Amino acid sequence: MAFRDDVYERADGKCECTMRTCSHHTGRCNAMLRGEWEVHRITAGGPYALSNVVAMCQTCHRNTPTYGVGKR
Repeated sequence: MAFRDDVYERADGKCECTMRTCSHHTGRCNAMLRGEWEVHRITAGGPYALSNVVAMCQTCHRNTPTYGVGKR
């Protein structure tokens, strides 16, 4: 099984974002991961390991300081 599949399975097919900067949810996002979604590293530049990644919907990923908001 590929790493991305492992992340998807752990997340139960739902976004794992808990960032407070996202205005469309409180707590965990739980948006269904359909189509394009991202494996986001918790520690920027850290390893792609299950302990250092979360599955994110595109909306949440655009709100991260290391990819979206902070890079605009």
